Amino acid sequence: MNTTEKHYRFAAVADIHIDLESGGKNTYFIHAERNFARALEVIRKRNCDFIISAGDQVTNATGAKEEWRRYREIIDRSGYNGLILEAMGNHELRYAKYGGCTVDQCREEFIRFTQLDDKPVVRERGKTYYAYLDDTFGDAYLFLALEYSSGTPLTDNFSEEQMDWTERMLERFTREKRRVFLIQHVPFHAFGAGDDNEAPAYGGNMSLYDESGRPFSGNRRFFDLIHRYRDAVWLSGHTHIDLRDEVNYSTAQGSACHMLHIPALAGSTRIATIGGRRGLDRTFYGDAAQGYIADVFENEVVFSGIDFLSDRLYPEYTYVIKR
Repeated sequence: MNTTEKHYRFAAVADIHIDLESGGKNTYFIHAERNFARALEVIRKRNCDFIISAGDQVTNATGAKEEWRRYREIIDRSGYNGLILEAMGNHELRYAKYGGCTVDQCREEFIRFTQLDDKPVVRERGKTYYAYLDDTFGDAYLFLALEYSSGTPLTDNFSEEQMDWTERMLERFTREKRRVFLIQHVPFHAFGAGDDNEAPAYGGNMSLYDESGRPFSGNRRFFDLIHRYRDAVWLSGHTHIDLRDEVNYSTAQGSACHMLHIPALAGSTRIATIGGRRGLDRTFYGDAAQGYIADVFENEVVFSGIDFLSDRLYPEYTYVIKR
């Protein structure tokens, strides 16, 4: 086989955030619909074979059904007919945090509106985590799901059942010599890609321990897995931090898997010093709808940073991950 021949291409996005809070009166991500529609146009033009979304398709503070309907309408109007594979982020669960519905109802909406039951994936019925297998080249994509709460730093985010499944899948795919991509929405606090590890600007990432110092068992198991399976590629979102802040890629000095952070399609934010403290400026710049175009070859994957609004690639934010 010609090792220089491209196998396929996919687009990687995160934090689409279709936002109709309070019926549109308190909309926060005001550019979300425009940015998503434009991204689909560019992705179609660039001949991507499928799309990976690393979570937070909707904002969901006052109920997600209408946001999910708008999400599907934008896809249907776009003319994009390829496969879209979504991970479930913390915002998919957010309305349950406010008592507007149950966590189970949030999961049901995710399954219904992503049309997960109809997708060619490996999955136990009713679960929001699943695997997608590329039949031609054998690559495996594992989509994990936050399960309990939108308050990601304050809770364990994965059930033992999901981690058992994830470990079985990783063992199987390693045995079958498949290249493995993990898609999981939230990074760990002060670790990996997505924030400055030495001086974190965002406190909303996953924690390994609760406030009393007891370990979150599910989070701990996922942390151990990304250290054990170092050849895997983990794509996350959540922090919205702009590519230009250069916290996009890490292997934790070779101790963990390849970790690549995807900025927000709804608008990125920047790391800044505010009132003498390091944090995020929370502006969510509407002119920055960032993500990646990934070209997959036999022995490497090239992730090219892109702004979907301008259809501009960022050569300086291109990451080549060897197999």
